[in-house]
Amino acid sequence: MMRPDSVAVTGITFYPNWYRGSLRSIGDADKVRGDLALDSIAAGIRNGYRMVVADGASSSAFKDELSQLAGLTLVERRGMERAEGRRQGYVVASGINGVEAIIKTELEKLQVVQRDIPELVSPIIRQDAVIVVGKRNPTLHQQTYPEYQWESEVEANARFNELLHQTGLLPQGESLDMFFGPVAFANRPDILGLFLEKYQFTLPSDSGIRKYVNPEDWSDGYFFSIVKALHQGLNVQSVEVDFHYPDLQRRNEETSDKGAVDIAKEKRAKQKWGLLDELVHFIRYLRDDPKSGLIRL
Repeated sequence: MMRPDSVAVTGITFYPNWYRGSLRSIGDADKVRGDLALDSIAAGIRNGYRMVVADGASSSAFKDELSQLAGLTLVERRGMERAEGRRQGYVVASGINGVEAIIKTELEKLQVVQRDIPELVSPIIRQDAVIVVGKRNPTLHQQTYPEYQWESEVEANARFNELLHQTGLLPQGESLDMFFGPVAFANRPDILGLFLEKYQFTLPSDSGIRKYVNPEDWSDGYFFSIVKALHQGLNVQSVEVDFHYPDLQRRNEETSDKGAVDIAKEKRAKQKWGLLDELVHFIRYLRDDPKSGLIRL
């Protein structure tokens, strides 16, 4: 049986426009997402998990709400890069007495914290795996996500897995839902070390992938960590959960004006291709290819 206090849940928050009270407009993204995050953190505390949150420059009202959640370990993020916040959370979570598994998730994914964590961490508690990547039920993914997000993520996952298959990092017939988000890993120094690594491109800032993303956005502490674990032959498993995208968040993302939606689509496309380019460069790095354009800091 999994002891809830043997699991630490980490996430980063950044809601500068969050406000107290009822939702004033369906277009207020920070309010919609911030409310989901607060509900998620509270649910995690009720479930007995060790909740660790690294907050960026959220509104003072949101910070006040976080400070009132008894049982939450709150960390002030150093800088605005996502990966730095993730690393801060991992380090704090790993130092909590009795924690056997750490799970990183986007805190807006309320259902993950409410219901799905036992499924995600069980292989780690049983010592059947050292990393577990959450995977969405394909039907619910299509039914509950905004259509443009679903299309983008299905294509991104397909190409990501294709690269892993072609390079022998992932066996044919297996796949990882890398663009979902939740990942759990064993609280061991060697595994934690993978999630604390930091990489930097030596390529010019105006070339290819550097225009869109950089490792400190999504890859460090997440994508690169999992791919390196595969490269080392570690046991990485995929566990499917029946995740429903929050209806209010979907409405928020679908009811914005057309211009805002078009901007969101373009941003996702750039991120998708940038992250896939990063993966190609990282695989070259793992193979000691001097043309990888990456260095480990």
